[in-house]
Amino acid sequence: MLKFLRSLVTWTASNHGVLPAPSTQSTPSTRPTSEQMRPGSVDLSALRLPIVEKNKKQRDALIHQLTLHEGMELKPYRCTGGKLSIGVGRNLDDRGITEAEAQLMLSNDIDDFADRLKREIPWMAELSPVRQRVLLDMAFNLGISGLLKFKRTLKAIRAKQYEKAAEMMLDSRWATQVGQRAKRLSKMMATGHIPPELI
Repeated sequence: MLKFLRSLVTWTASNHGVLPAPSTQSTPSTRPTSEQMRPGSVDLSALRLPIVEKNKKQRDALIHQLTLHEGMELKPYRCTGGKLSIGVGRNLDDRGITEAEAQLMLSNDIDDFADRLKREIPWMAELSPVRQRVLLDMAFNLGISGLLKFKRTLKAIRAKQYEKAAEMMLDSRWATQVGQRAKRLSKMMATGHIPPELI
């Protein structure tokens, strides 16, 4: 099997113009050292498709092709194979998303909620960064419309009655639903300080 893989690498490299033309002059060896490659391992880097690695034009064409064939759905759906999918054929059942993709989605959501809150609660800009974080956290959890239902709480925050606002945050059905989250956020609202577990 090892011999087969090595010969496959050599054949692929030569067919993609990776190997240099034969030369009668001696040249320094470019083979991996024993420290770079473990005994018995095979360097499969030559097997990577040039269309994916190097040619942006071809890659863009492939993206267009796959989008045409798969379609693009911005909400979860069931594909023809019954798998929960999203985007351009991303199989959520079997593949899910990566941590990097989740962090990117979260970053985009934070920007979106911040922009919408600026329009709905323009005086929020006058609050300290910590108290702004409280409102963003609540909006993320409740939705913008859900946060706006806390009319008395928001009125107290605008009046800088932060301890009163914190008490009203805890005296809500939301607090019973999210538990420790509400306790932490209400404390941040009352004190304007970040708790140790968030530092």
